[in-house]
Amino acid sequence: MRALIVDDEEDIGLMVSRFLEKEGLEVDYADRVVKARDLIQSSEYEIFFLDLNLPDGTGFDLMADIRDHSADARVVIISAYDGVFENRKAKELSINHFIKKPFTKKQVLEVIPS
Repeated sequence: MRALIVDDEEDIGLMVSRFLEKEGLEVDYADRVVKARDLIQSSEYEIFFLDLNLPDGTGFDLMADIRDHSADARVVIISAYDGVFENRKAKELSINHFIKKPFTKKQVLEVIPS
């Protein structure tokens, strides 16, 4: 299984990468929307971990690209922003899971399809 992590906080990206790699997943990391779009177009992913607050947009901005290229992929938001707007938007975009920062390793591993 292959995962893409999109988060502008490198320490979070590396931490989630380590969690997933220890579970046998192949992981790519991007810190910007534009970089993530390139990866989405050039690779196949089964699961995406998206931050909402990125320097050049939001994780929500990637949903059209994700659904166009990987329609059945699981999408997980990992964000400190979990207000009414964010939760409503996540539902509208059929986000599979919403994990609030700070998070635990267990929360990340629970969303990986078996």
